Amino acid sequence: MTMKQILTLLTAGLLLFLVLVATPSFAQDTKKDKAAKALTDTMRTQLSLDDTQYSKVYDINADFMDKLAGVKGDGDSKMAKFKKLKAIDEDRDKALKTVLSAEQFKSFQEFKKQNRQEMKARFKARSK
Repeated sequence: MTMKQILTLLTAGLLLFLVLVATPSFAQDTKKDKAAKALTDTMRTQLSLDDTQYSKVYDINADFMDKLAGVKGDGDSKMAKFKKLKAIDEDRDKALKTVLSAEQFKSFQEFKKQNRQEMKARFKARSK
Protein backbone atom coordinates (compact mmCIF):
# COMPACT_ATOMS: atom_id res chain seq x y z
CA MET A 1 0.00 0.00 0.00
CA THR A 2 1.16 3.44 -0.79
CA MET A 3 1.21 6.28 1.68
CA LYS A 4 -1.61 7.98 -0.24
CA GLN A 5 -3.85 4.89 0.07
CA ILE A 6 -3.14 4.60 3.80
CA LEU A 7 -3.93 8.26 4.32
CA THR A 8 -7.17 7.90 2.36
CA LEU A 9 -8.22 4.87 4.43
CA LEU A 10 -7.43 6.66 7.69
CA THR A 11 -9.40 9.73 6.58
CA ALA A 12 -12.37 7.59 5.53
CA GLY A 13 -12.24 5.71 8.83
CA LEU A 14 -12.14 8.94 10.81
CA LEU A 15 -15.10 10.36 8.87
CA LEU A 16 -17.08 7.17 9.42
CA PHE A 17 -16.31 7.27 13.12
CA LEU A 18 -17.45 10.91 13.37
CA VAL A 19 -20.69 10.15 11.53
CA LEU A 20 -21.45 7.18 13.80
CA VAL A 21 -20.75 9.17 16.96
CA ALA A 22 -22.70 12.28 15.92
CA THR A 23 -25.81 10.60 14.49
CA PRO A 24 -27.44 9.27 17.71
CA SER A 25 -27.24 12.59 19.55
CA PHE A 26 -28.53 14.44 16.49
CA ALA A 27 -31.45 11.98 16.21
CA GLN A 28 -32.37 12.51 19.87
CA ASP A 29 -32.29 16.29 19.44
CA THR A 30 -34.48 15.97 16.37
CA LYS A 31 -37.02 13.86 18.30
CA LYS A 32 -37.15 16.43 21.12
CA ASP A 33 -37.46 19.27 18.62
CA LYS A 34 -40.29 17.51 16.79
CA ALA A 35 -42.08 16.83 20.08
CA ALA A 36 -41.68 20.43 21.20
CA LYS A 37 -42.95 21.69 17.83
CA ALA A 38 -45.95 19.34 17.86
CA LEU A 39 -46.84 20.37 21.41
CA THR A 40 -46.44 24.07 20.59
CA ASP A 41 -48.49 23.69 17.39
CA THR A 42 -51.29 22.11 19.41
CA MET A 43 -51.07 24.91 21.95
CA ARG A 44 -51.17 27.49 19.14
CA THR A 45 -54.45 26.01 17.95
CA GLN A 46 -55.96 25.47 21.43
CA LEU A 47 -54.88 28.82 22.90
CA SER A 48 -54.76 31.09 19.81
CA LEU A 49 -51.12 32.00 20.33
CA ASP A 50 -49.71 34.94 18.39
CA ASP A 51 -46.30 34.67 16.71
CA THR A 52 -44.40 36.16 19.65
CA GLN A 53 -46.12 33.85 22.12
CA TYR A 54 -45.54 30.87 19.82
CA SER A 55 -41.79 31.51 19.76
CA LYS A 56 -41.56 31.86 23.54
CA VAL A 57 -43.81 28.85 24.19
CA TYR A 58 -41.73 26.77 21.77
CA ASP A 59 -38.56 27.61 23.73
CA ILE A 60 -40.30 26.68 26.99
CA ASN A 61 -41.56 23.39 25.52
CA ALA A 62 -38.15 22.54 24.03
CA ASP A 63 -36.57 23.03 27.46
CA PHE A 64 -39.37 20.96 28.99
CA MET A 65 -38.78 18.08 26.54
CA ASP A 66 -35.05 18.20 27.19
CA LYS A 67 -35.60 17.95 30.94
CA LEU A 68 -38.12 15.11 30.51
CA ALA A 69 -35.59 13.14 28.48
CA GLY A 70 -33.03 13.64 31.25
CA VAL A 71 -35.38 12.21 33.87
CA LYS A 72 -36.30 9.27 31.65
CA GLY A 73 -32.63 8.31 31.32
CA ASP A 74 -31.64 8.41 34.96
CA GLY A 75 -31.84 5.35 37.20
CA ASP A 76 -33.94 6.82 40.01
CA SER A 77 -36.91 5.08 41.62
CA LYS A 78 -40.40 5.66 40.25
CA MET A 79 -41.24 7.97 43.15
CA ALA A 80 -38.09 10.02 42.66
CA LYS A 81 -38.82 10.30 38.93
CA PHE A 82 -42.41 11.33 39.70
CA LYS A 83 -41.19 14.10 41.99
CA LYS A 84 -38.72 15.33 39.37
CA LEU A 85 -41.40 15.26 36.66
CA LYS A 86 -43.78 17.18 38.89
CA ALA A 87 -41.13 19.84 39.57
CA ILE A 88 -40.35 20.12 35.84
CA ASP A 89 -44.05 20.51 35.08
CA GLU A 90 -44.41 23.21 37.75
CA ASP A 91 -41.41 25.08 36.32
CA ARG A 92 -42.97 24.96 32.86
CA ASP A 93 -46.27 26.26 34.24
CA LYS A 94 -44.45 29.20 35.89
CA ALA A 95 -42.69 30.01 32.62
CA LEU A 96 -45.91 29.71 30.60
CA LYS A 97 -47.75 31.93 33.04
CA THR A 98 -45.42 34.79 32.10
CA VAL A 99 -46.13 34.34 28.37
CA LEU A 100 -49.83 33.47 28.26
CA SER A 101 -52.77 35.67 29.18
CA ALA A 102 -54.77 34.67 32.26
CA GLU A 103 -57.50 33.21 30.04
CA GLN A 104 -55.01 31.30 27.89
CA PHE A 105 -53.28 29.90 30.97
CA LYS A 106 -56.63 28.78 32.42
CA SER A 107 -57.47 27.05 29.13
CA PHE A 108 -54.03 25.41 29.14
CA GLN A 109 -54.61 24.07 32.67
CA GLU A 110 -58.00 22.66 31.65
CA PHE A 111 -56.46 21.07 28.54
CA LYS A 112 -53.71 19.54 30.68
CA LYS A 113 -56.23 18.20 33.19
CA GLN A 114 -58.28 16.62 30.41
CA ASN A 115 -55.16 14.98 28.93
CA ARG A 116 -54.23 13.51 32.31
CA GLN A 117 -57.69 12.03 32.73
CA GLU A 118 -57.48 10.47 29.26
CA MET A 119 -54.03 9.04 30.06
CA LYS A 120 -55.32 7.54 33.31
CA ALA A 121 -58.24 5.95 31.46
CA ARG A 122 -55.90 4.47 28.84
CA PHE A 123 -53.58 3.16 31.57
CA LYS A 124 -56.48 1.50 33.39
CA ALA A 125 -57.76 -0.04 30.17
CA ARG A 126 -54.30 -1.34 29.32
CA SER A 127 -53.73 -2.92 32.72
CA LYS A 128 -56.97 -4.92 32.66
